[in-house]
Amino acid sequence: MKKKLFFKNSTKYSKKVYDEFTRFHNDKNSLTYDLFTLFILILLIYCLVMTIKNKIVFLAIIFSLTLLIFVGYRLFNPFFFYKKEVNKKAVSKEKTFKFYFYDKYFKIRDNLDYDTIYYFRLHKVYETNNFFYLYFDKKYSFIVDKSGFSQGTAEEFSKFIKNKMLFKYSKCNKNKK
Repeated sequence: MKKKLFFKNSTKYSKKVYDEFTRFHNDKNSLTYDLFTLFILILLIYCLVMTIKNKIVFLAIIFSLTLLIFVGYRLFNPFFFYKKEVNKKAVSKEKTFKFYFYDKYFKIRDNLDYDTIYYFRLHKVYETNNFFYLYFDKKYSFIVDKSGFSQGTAEEFSKFIKNKMLFKYSKCNKNKK
């Protein structure tokens, strides 16, 4: 028995698309990231001050180095992560991915490969003005362009995916074309 295809979408992964996703992802996670960083900084500074106050030089050196490494990591890691992702073949070569949405799962296909993903395995789905971001974990996402539907419409897909994801669906109207 052949499964019914509800939606078909083609999305080109370009640097522009990835930049928009990165802005969205960073905005979505910025408060948690910033609060965690602030908490760790306060904790490290407190430990450093207490070791200096108690004249424990070796421990003060260790906390100083830890503080420097932590600040360096928090400042530069997002930049290196972005560069690594942009240089991946999907973005740098502007690959086009085709999405086929069925009742219980969807398939993603490029020229060489395809994968089947069941909806219950998705971590979260976000809808923006231009895209759907189908997160398969907290960090990585499939990007589905709203203008890329060749079967069905973005509005119909929005209702479909909202129904499939229930409490894992969120609509955000921040990014504009």
